[in-house]
Amino acid sequence: MNICSKCGSEFTEEKNFCTQCGNNLREETSDNAESSCEENSLVITPQKSSTSNLKLSRSSKIAIILSTFLILALVIIINVGNSIYAPNKLVTRFKHDVDSNNVTDLVKIFYCKDDRLTVDKSNLTPLLSYFKSNPSYFNKVIENLKDNAIYPKDISSLSITSGNTITLAKDGKKFLIFPNYKINIKPSFIDIKTTVKDVTFSINNTLIGKSSTDKSTKKFGPYMPGNYSILANYKGKYLTLSKPYPVDLVSNTTGIANLDIFTDITYLNISSDYPDAEIFINGKNVNVKVKDATKFGPVNRSSKISASYENYNKKITSKEYSIIGSDTDLYLDFQDSSYENNANSQYPTADEKDPVALLNELLDNYASSFTQAINTNNVSLIDSYVASGSDLYQMQQSYIPKAFTAGTKENFISADIINCNFSDDKKSGSITTSEVYSILSKDGTYSNKTFNYKYEFEYNFSISKYQLTRLK
Repeated sequence: MNICSKCGSEFTEEKNFCTQCGNNLREETSDNAESSCEENSLVITPQKSSTSNLKLSRSSKIAIILSTFLILALVIIINVGNSIYAPNKLVTRFKHDVDSNNVTDLVKIFYCKDDRLTVDKSNLTPLLSYFKSNPSYFNKVIENLKDNAIYPKDISSLSITSGNTITLAKDGKKFLIFPNYKINIKPSFIDIKTTVKDVTFSINNTLIGKSSTDKSTKKFGPYMPGNYSILANYKGKYLTLSKPYPVDLVSNTTGIANLDIFTDITYLNISSDYPDAEIFINGKNVNVKVKDATKFGPVNRSSKISASYENYNKKITSKEYSIIGSDTDLYLDFQDSSYENNANSQYPTADEKDPVALLNELLDNYASSFTQAINTNNVSLIDSYVASGSDLYQMQQSYIPKAFTAGTKENFISADIINCNFSDDKKSGSITTSEVYSILSKDGTYSNKTFNYKYEFEYNFSISKYQLTRLK
């Protein structure tokens, strides 16, 4: 049944007009049909909305799954990376590189905060040599590095607070995520103290500097930790010296090694009752009178210093002196002088110096001066101990320059007479010797070698000394 919208009377669908009020029932039926369509469309709309919400839910699930996967992958990558680049792995790598002498890889993992010290293959040699010759020290380094690796968060402060020469350190990041660990090397320095100026210093035949004043201290470095040999050279008016000094740049935890060079050379104030007497050093006239010998030198404290003068056509010589302790004042005493320039005099009598003692002095002075002559190409250093024009003198005049040109470096260690023969008048004879020298090898290290020689000698009355004449 339908109801008229104007009067509320009921009517059937066959009626066109309301029987009570005459209302057009056809329009009423049309409006009802449109209203019914609108209601149907409203029912369909919620169905579309439900389908849209279902699709959004599936996208969210996919996004959540992908995000979870990425997070898990990132966690795995971080854990694997931290394991690969862990500090303990670097310690193992370092030990293997040293054991296998893998210098190429060591250059990659070594690190020094001092930009002045470049870590490369050439300057790693002293450190690796030290490890090989001191395995207990190397084992201690490994144990210290393992201790460093236990607390990675504290590694940044190790190079500052640790007294060890080698520690772990952080040097930036790998792939912007993982800490980049390296083996940190504390640079080493050398403070060299000298008593006189113009002493030159070399490391492995490379000149590094010289003293600019008397009693000066200069700092050199930085250097890679290890064992070094500092070669000191000095050439003055009265003295020529060349001496190697070993330096350990590992055991010193401060990173600075102190080295005193040529502590046995000094300046002297020489005096005497005879101011015009001429000064002799190791039997050689240096053409300086006593009156001009204020701040004389520098000379070696072990040098034999004397003076002589002419007195009624006789040459009077003072006693010989060496410097004692830290004294710098030297008085030359002419009392009881024994040696005179007399061609007819015999060798000094038994109440004077023992002949063998004189020959021992001659051998020591000659051997020491001979090495200095080779190191500096100065043949004149042996003049006082070798007779001029003798076979030995001519031989050394040729040999010394050749040895210097070939790069030979020697240092005198000791010399002993193992047999001695004198002529009847004790003016000549022969000695057999055992001599020890420290000789520089091609790898830059010094080693001791022993030689046996037989020399001939003769007495020179002009200087009241024995001199060598021939080497058999």
